[in-house]
Amino acid sequence: MASNIFRPYLFTGLHILSWLLLGFIMLFYIPLTWNVVLPTVFWIWQIIVLFLLIIVFYSNARIIVPKTIIKDNTSPFLLWALLIVFAMQIIAFFYTSQTDLHSKIRLVLGLKKYKSPYFDNYVLMLTLLVLGISTSWAMLQHWQKAAQHKQKLEQDKTMAELAMLKAQINPHFFFNSLNSIYSLTYTDIEDSRNALHTLSRMMRYLLYSTEETTTLLKEADFMKDFIALMKLRANSKLTITTDIPQKIHDYPIVPMLLLPLVENAFKHGVHATDKSEIHISLRQKDSTLEFEVENTYFEKSSTTNEGGIGLTNTKRRLHLIYPDKHTLKAGIAPNGKYNVKLHLTLD
Repeated sequence: MASNIFRPYLFTGLHILSWLLLGFIMLFYIPLTWNVVLPTVFWIWQIIVLFLLIIVFYSNARIIVPKTIIKDNTSPFLLWALLIVFAMQIIAFFYTSQTDLHSKIRLVLGLKKYKSPYFDNYVLMLTLLVLGISTSWAMLQHWQKAAQHKQKLEQDKTMAELAMLKAQINPHFFFNSLNSIYSLTYTDIEDSRNALHTLSRMMRYLLYSTEETTTLLKEADFMKDFIALMKLRANSKLTITTDIPQKIHDYPIVPMLLLPLVENAFKHGVHATDKSEIHISLRQKDSTLEFEVENTYFEKSSTTNEGGIGLTNTKRRLHLIYPDKHTLKAGIAPNGKYNVKLHLTLD
């Protein structure tokens, strides 16, 4: 944030230093190098040229390039460049002919012959140099803004997808959980209180985890709460096993990254009458995370090799946020179950 605040001042300072350096070279290089005293008309001419170059630089960078090259219309730009070169040559010829600048410099430098040219190579070189630098600078700024805009769009899309993922947790889940807790109050008051506390903790996480990153510990706790409530609603045909370590080395992670894989297993891997199994495993080695979810595969379920919308959204988020730090494999395992395995580097 602080760097963004001071960036305009940094650019302004660099521009001022660059023009001061060019002005120093134009005004003092010849006197200091040749150890000569130049006439007043030389100093005036150099100041005029420097002033004109500043006008050319910023008018080209701020007005001409954005309206021509950036809009893929190069012909007007080339015409502009030719007109600027021609105008600078006209000004140079008019000034030098009126002040006899070339003859005066010839006498100071001790040159025997010096034919005053109609075409000033010195002014031409500076004009082309300034046009080239200003065009490059304007194009670089355009590309940087385009890249920043693209990055901002991707960030906004990622945040929108996070909001969608939060909404994707079936609202009926909370409704059914409340019904289960209500039923539990008739048999076990203490368990119902604990379940209600778990549900409120989950809702608080969903409401307030709006930051771009959370912690792995919080994400794992949220996932445990989700599994605990799903166990509360599960029938006797469902077997749920988990292998999640109690001690987790905390690393930053984007919120709601692991849960869709778990929710997908409960959504597609549970049958109303047939025996169902869900196994969830989380392993960690330093900053490397290995997360695996395996569930019973039913031919008539909507689970396919694509893994449903939860897995599709997770793939998209991993591609945007961890493009070179993850591998995600999903499909039917040799044991006939549907398996999703994620390897993720969090540092």
